[in-house]
Amino acid sequence: MFLTAPESAGAVEGGLGAYLLGSRDSLAGIAPPPGDYLTTDLIYIDGDAPVLAIGGVALTEVSSSAWVAKLNATHSFADTLWGGRPVLTFSLPVVSGDLGFQSEVENGLSGGFKNTKDGLGDLTVTQMLGWSDGNSHWQLGASLFAPTGYYRKANVNVAGRQVDALSLGKNRWALMPTAAYTYLNPDNGREFSATASVTVSLENQATDYQTAPEMQLEVAALQHLPSGLAFGLAGYGYQQTGDDSGSGADAIRNATGAESLKASVLGTGPILTWNTKLGEIPASIKLKYTKEFEGRRRFESDILWATLSLTF
Repeated sequence: MFLTAPESAGAVEGGLGAYLLGSRDSLAGIAPPPGDYLTTDLIYIDGDAPVLAIGGVALTEVSSSAWVAKLNATHSFADTLWGGRPVLTFSLPVVSGDLGFQSEVENGLSGGFKNTKDGLGDLTVTQMLGWSDGNSHWQLGASLFAPTGYYRKANVNVAGRQVDALSLGKNRWALMPTAAYTYLNPDNGREFSATASVTVSLENQATDYQTAPEMQLEVAALQHLPSGLAFGLAGYGYQQTGDDSGSGADAIRNATGAESLKASVLGTGPILTWNTKLGEIPASIKLKYTKEFEGRRRFESDILWATLSLTF
């Protein structure tokens, strides 16, 4: 993902994973027809956590908000491979975010602190291969997350009230194998989509923090209407499969007294899509709200999401 606090969170470093939860929902298993697609996601994320650690200091009442403009360029190939259609996507986020906290755990210093930054996040390259059989569609592939976003170790001078704790990248490579399925009945307009993925990250060498593998399951159920509108619910579940390791993770355990750093969260909310045309250009518009809950050892957020996709 894109908004992180270095050496922070009791689980995924920064309180958020490399992958932005909720990125796959309606029609996730369907490879688009051959052609070029340009998609813009505008996302607002507002989250908080009771305790995070930044720069080796455990902080309380941490909050974070961000506007993310994610630019996605997709090419769907006309030629097939193993009977499936290859699809290649490049995604680059532009982030404007802030990070705030109230006090330090060990000495109880009080007061409000805030850090704000704007810039590029981490580049994602996704290669998928899609098949169809009647009303069933599925895709297999993987995403590679490259550490291209702004990053530096935290510099928190609490006494001097100087904070430089917010980064826009994760400072580590990550790979996410993905399997997606969609059932879409054109007769009654009913859709069910599900995506399962696992994010495996390399160590952040700047902080000696190894984030454990992260499992994601995303689902969506929609009713499509003849007008091109569709409405329904989308949601996801997130769970780390192991414990974070390295001296950075050990420092967080010591500061917070946590026995485990495994993170988890659930999220759900309404989704609305509309297939239309802007002039002669086929377009798809999506609006979505997600409320996260049962968050443990990571940010728990409210997320507003708007997407415009154009076909060329």
